[in-house]
Order: sequence, then structure tokens, then C-alpha cells
Amino acid sequence: MAGFWGYLGGTVFRPGRTFDRLMEDPRRLSLGFRAMLLVGVLDTATVAAFAAAGALPAAPPFLRIAEVNYYFYEIFFALPVFLAGWVFAAGFAVLAAGRGTGGGTFEDTLAAFGFALAVPSFVTWLPETIFAGYLLSGGSQVEFMDRAAEPGFWPVFIWGYQIAYFVWMTALVAAAVAASRRVRRPRAVLSAVLTAVVFMAFEIVFIR
Repeated sequence: MAGFWGYLGGTVFRPGRTFDRLMEDPRRLSLGFRAMLLVGVLDTATVAAFAAAGALPAAPPFLRIAEVNYYFYEIFFALPVFLAGWVFAAGFAVLAAGRGTGGGTFEDTLAAFGFALAVPSFVTWLPETIFAGYLLSGGSQVEFMDRAAEPGFWPVFIWGYQIAYFVWMTALVAAAVAASRRVRRPRAVLSAVLTAVVFMAFEIVFIR
């Protein structure tokens, strides 16, 4: 029986086998929750760093919160939003994929989604954390955003890691759906694409 870090690493290198093994683990739901909690706490720490640096949201927020205070308030709702998105995405996937032969429960899908959503989040968390460190060290957000708006390395890098995050998340969600719902691959992939879009839309409303 694999431990938490074994499932985390397995999600990176062998997601299909890892999710199949997770379905047999009686601790699967708590393990999935731990994965989401880990990334949620790390993301909240990064948000706190942005708040301490006086950063402003790169895009106008949907919530009616003053931009100058947005990251301060996000410290308190980032983790709950992340966890709510996890439950919402799993529920949506269950409805979108249906149930195949021998398909599991909603809790099975929720457990697999804990790793499928958490692991690719490191792709966005790492560069954003490095940027927060840059701002805390005295770097200028305005100057960096001006450089990022010009053709060259930075806009390609920024779009590149966000696209990589979405593609990897979609692939892992498809593997999680296939393992937990026991549906055919085309249905798993289609439901994964829809679920990834819905999850991203839900997160974008709150997270900046």
C-alpha cells in the first residue's frame, strides 16, 4: 500500500496505475484531501507573499474587492475556494462521464481528483512563488508587466506554463475519471476536457 508521497509521485509518472491502486486503498479520500490541502496551503502562502509585497492583480478581479487589498483578502478565501473547486469538479465529472461497468462512487472520483488537480497546480505555483519572491526583494511589478507585454521570452513563458498546466490537468483528470468511473477512454477524455474548463472558470472567478 503506497504512502501519500508515493501516490503524489505516481501521479506524475504513472497516473493510470496510480489511480487504479488508489481505488483499492481504504484511505483514498483522506489522501486526496491531503493532496489538495498541501497545494492549497502552499498557494495561500504565495498569496500572503503577494500581499506583503503590495502586489496588484494582473487581471481585473470579478469580486468587488479593491485591487490594492485583493491579495490580503485572498489569504482568507484561497484555500476554501480551492477545496470547493475540488468537490465541484468531481461532482461535475461524475455527471458528465456517467458510470461505466463496475464504476465507483462519488467519493472514489473525489479521491482521484485530489491528486489529478493538485499535482499539475505545481506548474503554476512555482513560477508565481518565484515572482512573489522577486517582488519581496524589491522588484518592480510595473516594470515586469511592461516587459511581459512586449514580444519575447516572457509572454511566451507565461502563456506556456499556463497552457502546460491546463493540458496536464486535463490528462490527469481523464485518467482519474477512467479509474474511478470505469468508462471508456473517449468518454473519459471528453468529460475531462469539460471538467477542466469548468474547474478553471470556477477558480478564475476568485483566484488572481
